[in-house]
Parts: sequence; C-alpha cells; structure tokens
Amino acid sequence: MERDTVTVTPPRRGHRIRSSPWFWLLLAALPWAWFPLRDALGLVGDVLAIVLPVVAVIAAIACVVSGRWWGLVTAVSVLLAATVAVVGPWTPDDAGRVRAGAGVTVASANVTGRSSTVPALQAAGADVLVVVENDRGIDTALSATYRFHVYAGGAPAVGVYSRFPVRLLDAPGPDFPGVRAAVDAPTPFVVYGLHVPRPWWTGGFGYQSTPAEHHRLVEEVDARVAREPGPVVVTGDLNSTDRARDYRLLDAGLVDAMRDGLAGPTSVTQWRAFLLRIDHLFVSPGWCGDGAHRFELPRSDHDGIAATVGPCG
Repeated sequence: MERDTVTVTPPRRGHRIRSSPWFWLLLAALPWAWFPLRDALGLVGDVLAIVLPVVAVIAAIACVVSGRWWGLVTAVSVLLAATVAVVGPWTPDDAGRVRAGAGVTVASANVTGRSSTVPALQAAGADVLVVVENDRGIDTALSATYRFHVYAGGAPAVGVYSRFPVRLLDAPGPDFPGVRAAVDAPTPFVVYGLHVPRPWWTGGFGYQSTPAEHHRLVEEVDARVAREPGPVVVTGDLNSTDRARDYRLLDAGLVDAMRDGLAGPTSVTQWRAFLLRIDHLFVSPGWCGDGAHRFELPRSDHDGIAATVGPCG
C-alpha cells in the first residue's frame, strides 16, 4: 500500500519577518521619528517636508495592501503622524492682542503677474501691502490706490504699497531675494518683502534654486533681521513650507502672526496636494497679530495673507 506524500515548503525568511507583529509595530513607530530627527536630516529633511503628505498617503496605501490587519494599524500611524506634522504649524499659537490704536494691517500676495488680482488686492484694505511676482501694470494700478510705494523690478519683482510714508532701504540682490523698506507707521518698522526662489523643480517656469541655496538665502535673511535695531515685519512668498527647518529657523526668533487663528495652505493650484503653507507673515518679539486670514487671488497660484500687527497690548 502506497503512502501519500505531503511536501511542506517552509516559509521564506522574508515572509516570516513581514508577518511578524514586531515588524509592523516598528514600522508603525517609524513615522514619529520625523519630529526628533527632521532638523538633523538637513537637506533630505527639507525635501521630505515638501512632499510629506503625498508620501504619507502612498506609504499608508502600501501598508494596507501588503500587511492586512497589522498593515492597517501601521497605515493609521503613518497618516496620524503626517497629520500632526502638517496641521501642527497651522494651529493657533496666539502671542496676545495688538495694543489698541497701534495696529497696522499688513497683507502679502504672490500675484503670479496676474492683473486679475488687482481688485482683490485693493479690496483687502491693507495699510501696508507687499506684492511679489509683480509687474509694471499691477504696480501702476496699485500706485493709484496707495500714495506711498516702492517697486523693484527683475526677479524677484516686488512692490510695497503703504498708507504711511515708505522708503526703500535695500533692493534685490544675489544674496537678498526681495526688498527691505522703512515704514513710517505710528510705530515705525522695517518691512522685508520677500520672494525666495523655489527649492524644487519648476518645469521651466520662473526661477529656482537648489534646497541648499534656498536654505542659505533664508539663513541670510534671518541674519539680517537679527541685526535690525527696531521692529521688523517679514512677509512674502518664502517658498518655505512650515514643516521645514527654514520656517523653524525664522519662527525661533520671530512671531508667526498668521497663527493668531487657524492657518492653512497658501499654494492652491498645481501643488495643492502637498498642502504647502509657503506665504508667511512674521513680526518681531513683543509684537502680536490679530485677525489673521487668507484671501483669494483670482488666477494666481497663491492665496493672499493678511493680519493686523503691532506692539502687544
């Protein structure tokens, strides 16, 4: 009588590892290493910060597909860590109220050279308006609304429009992507109107920089601001996501006036999926921001930002 022969194939080593709960627990904990390690990662961390929401979604889907229940737990952890990383810098972090009678409403807008944005800029009602990716047509239209103004063409093209006397101190240069101007408001201050080049591929449109060059320019801005003897407002399109170390460098010495309320992404067209808040409004310590909000800029690839800023009450 013949016996039936059963052949048992041992599981492959890699399969055993991927089936282990410990493997998936390690993967579930890994995304949270982003917070203590993000600055130590340097330029790699800067790039990951830009693409983080999309990478997190792709990673979560891969976990669900390959890991069943343990993969689902890992996917939830990945998405939760990414949510904290993205939304954390948007949450209110109020430094207090602006002193009564001392507030100046500052708005910043990257208009992508679109004249269709002019009515929205005028409707914003800002006391001081910074416009980047400007052009002469937009400058002429806004100069009719604002008595005081300065304009610097080229790349970047930046204009500052003010209800108070304004004086150009520095124009754009190789190490300074914007303008620096003195504003003779009730509490005088220096405004930095910036357009830092994008640290990612642009498809041949506009100008760009490497992540290393971008970080160097932000460091230069931070050093200039630190030397200012009086109050400073730093605003514009910094092309620095608030998840990256460039933002944290500026935020360490300044106050993010847009966090008077819940902030949100300002890059609103082709980069929308990356949830990038790259337009910023910082003020000196001892100053506060009230009424922070975003506003639509028709046909621009950015939202405008605005807040009333001034000495804290």
